[in-house]
Amino acid sequence: MPRMIKRFNLKLILLECFALIFIISGIDRLYVAYNGKKFDALMNEDWEKFESLTDVRIGQFFADQAYWTLASLLIGILAVGLINWKNKFGIINSIVVLILTFGISATGIYSSGIINRYLNYFCGIFAEGYGMAFLIGGLIILLIGITILWKTIQLNKSTVHNNVYN
Repeated sequence: MPRMIKRFNLKLILLECFALIFIISGIDRLYVAYNGKKFDALMNEDWEKFESLTDVRIGQFFADQAYWTLASLLIGILAVGLINWKNKFGIINSIVVLILTFGISATGIYSSGIINRYLNYFCGIFAEGYGMAFLIGGLIILLIGITILWKTIQLNKSTVHNNVYN
């Protein structure tokens, strides 16, 4: 048990959670981009156009978006866990990242907040519909998240604290 606590790295945990928030938010935006015409029809309250684009009901359409978010959350946490295991960062870090990321996702941070408003405005300058605007925003956020995760791993691989146990 003392060895497990010594391997508890708060900086690693927080940076990985931060990276996962960006990655999952980016993937969520890519889902919206993929279904851009349907979201355009819903936002304009054009029910006939929405029904002509898909045979799925509106409730199921939004449930599919929630499933997509949950799947990307699980895959992201699994990827972080595998990276931590491969680099021998300790399982306690992965467990805390799992708990924190699920807790953060329950707040709805991926679809609301000040960052999303500014990003929607910024991306809306370059595109007219939801599809292209969310594609641009999703790629930007996804790349930021992957960069943060990569830098976090590189930073923690190079510290003496993590090399003691190898």
